[in-house]
Amino acid sequence: MTSDLLPFTGEAYMRLNKLTEAEHWYRESLRAKPDHIPAHLTYGKLLAIRYPAALMNLGAILHLNGKLREAESNYLRALQLKPQDVITQSNLRKLWNIMEKQGMRTASP
Repeated sequence: MTSDLLPFTGEAYMRLNKLTEAEHWYRESLRAKPDHIPAHLTYGKLLAIRYPAALMNLGAILHLNGKLREAESNYLRALQLKPQDVITQSNLRKLWNIMEKQGMRTASP
């Protein structure tokens, strides 16, 4: 398989929720082409699935850039992995306040 196809193989496995296989192919891709930026980005997405701090940080970046729905989704995923994270809880409450002021529906209970 050519090195250009390796990250796509990783992405295909990720979409199938076969995370171990996806990680293998992302690593192979980066071994073949260490400077391949798309492979780094998609591998980062895979790693974020497993790390609540990465999801919370992604949520915060999206939040600050006005991508409120995407921020909410990432905060909620972070809280699924680490429900007692007070920083993520606080960020999510602030986000919900902004969303409600803008007339947006939220996933709040």
